[in-house]
Amino acid sequence: MSWLSFTFAAGAWFLAASVPLIILYFLKLKRPKLEIPSLVLWQSVVNDQRVNSPFQKFRRNLLLLLQLLLLFLIVLALMQPRVQSGAGASEYMPILVDCSASMGAKDEATGKTRLDLVKEQLLDRIDRLGPDQKLALFSFADTGRRLTEFTSDRRDLKRAVNALTASDLPGRLDDVLRMTAAYTRTFPIDRITVMTDGNISSQIDFELPFKIDVVKVDPPGPNIGITEFSARRSGPEDWEVFVRVAGASADMREGTLELYENGQKTADQKLEVAVDESQRLVFPVTTTEPTLLEARLVPTGFDSMQTDNSVWLTLPAARPLRVWVSSELNAWKHAVRVLTQVELAGAEGGGPGALDYDMVVSESEDIEGAESPVSIFVGVIPSDLAGIVELREEIATVVDWNRTSPLLRHVQLGDVQVGESPAYIAGKGVKDLEERGYEVLIDGNLGPLLVQRREGLHVAFYFLFHTDRSTLPYRLGFPIMVANGVEASLKQAALSEVASAPTGVLPALSVEPDREYRVRGPGGDEVTLRSSGGGMLSGAAAGTVGRYDILDGADVITSIGTGLLNPLESSLAQVQELQFTEVTVKSEEGEVLDSDFPLWWTAALIAFGLMLYEWWYFQRGRGVMT
Repeated sequence: MSWLSFTFAAGAWFLAASVPLIILYFLKLKRPKLEIPSLVLWQSVVNDQRVNSPFQKFRRNLLLLLQLLLLFLIVLALMQPRVQSGAGASEYMPILVDCSASMGAKDEATGKTRLDLVKEQLLDRIDRLGPDQKLALFSFADTGRRLTEFTSDRRDLKRAVNALTASDLPGRLDDVLRMTAAYTRTFPIDRITVMTDGNISSQIDFELPFKIDVVKVDPPGPNIGITEFSARRSGPEDWEVFVRVAGASADMREGTLELYENGQKTADQKLEVAVDESQRLVFPVTTTEPTLLEARLVPTGFDSMQTDNSVWLTLPAARPLRVWVSSELNAWKHAVRVLTQVELAGAEGGGPGALDYDMVVSESEDIEGAESPVSIFVGVIPSDLAGIVELREEIATVVDWNRTSPLLRHVQLGDVQVGESPAYIAGKGVKDLEERGYEVLIDGNLGPLLVQRREGLHVAFYFLFHTDRSTLPYRLGFPIMVANGVEASLKQAALSEVASAPTGVLPALSVEPDREYRVRGPGGDEVTLRSSGGGMLSGAAAGTVGRYDILDGADVITSIGTGLLNPLESSLAQVQELQFTEVTVKSEEGEVLDSDFPLWWTAALIAFGLMLYEWWYFQRGRGVMT
């Protein structure tokens, strides 16, 4: 329900000016005595005296009525009346603006993006801002960003709105909601407004401390886009490249997918897609050198979003997987040696040395500074688990195992017996392992037999018993498990499967340790990063779709491409409601940002028109008398 309110209610005191105006009309006119030759004019004199008597002149004096009405309208405009909306009742109003990739989608008829429509509503809302109201603007894509503090300064607010641009990132609402919730400790915020196209996740893990209004703009025109770009090695020099294209409309949309290798077009294929009918294309690629692939989608006809029409992928150079196995672990060495695409080290004895490997299998945690994304320790209880797990001279049996673990897929361990039993120390349990970052993969009858720990891009498996003192090497599951470990290492090293990196942050790269590198983005902007002591370069922001070059001095050592690769964004689908932890918030298509409606300019315009009419009416009368 709307209410009429006044910004400057004290202006009503100016209505007191009507008192002296009325008093002037009570003053009688002093006329001179004149002799007249006829009584014909006497009747007009009598009428004039009746008009100048108290209260009689109000009946037919149009000038007084017009002047009183003009005074009322001027005072009303001075009081600045406005029709108050529900949003206007809040003194502090945060507004959250969606700047995700889908907000850059255009309408086929007008050519305006979804963000353009939101900005128009915001600018209109700012123009109607009352002096007792303050807005704070936030934008969000994959993360939230504060644009302004709470302010009523229209210039600052409009400057922030005009600077808004759609990103190449998916939309997430939870981060900016937490940022806004932090302001409730300082400001009395009881309601917020979210302006979006509705192309966000419907499930949000957040407890609302305030009411929320979702303002959703109309959907854009049709769209098709690339939602998947990956490759799988099919031979020593051969790759199968997979590209999935999806549509956003119910009607079939046509297009052409083009594949480029190091900037040269090598293949193209026609396609048709719709919202429920995506198409997956396969291209064969043969290369032994690092190759930068680009998939370009050329739509037939109008396409509302261009961001998802280009995706990049880097194929690594062909090389064998570098594996080091401790010389004492004969069963592991024999199982690894028979596998293809593997270069085995450690068979002649000695330590691994401070070298880079793709997989290390050792009887000790001391691997002499060797770096490996996948490490398997056999018969080792980690030092930080010494007070939780101990080794007992008892026969242990396998109770259960994690069949979804990459190391244990298709492995049967039900009949495996272990000659020594890792067991929990009294009062300890699996919760203590999890608190230290470990996950139990194989459970024995007394305690864990195999645990896993992940640290960034590194994963370590710990067999808490020695496999040589068990029946595991004599079971069919053992070579399958070793092959699983090699396959996991191939994926970790991007030697068997690679996928295009989505926008956000570039994947970590293996480079020279403790060295500065420059990362040059698609727009030519550069950022300098330093690699870690282990030779990992990470943390490079990649908010734009395109090619990123990694430079060592003036030399480009490698290139990485990014893409939107978000089916939700490309689908342009609009959610009808947002499900929070304890409440559901609905949104309706075409809803307009609620704001106060000022009436002072209407009153001022009527007053100006009344003044012109008064001038015209009485000037016209004088002209007639002349």
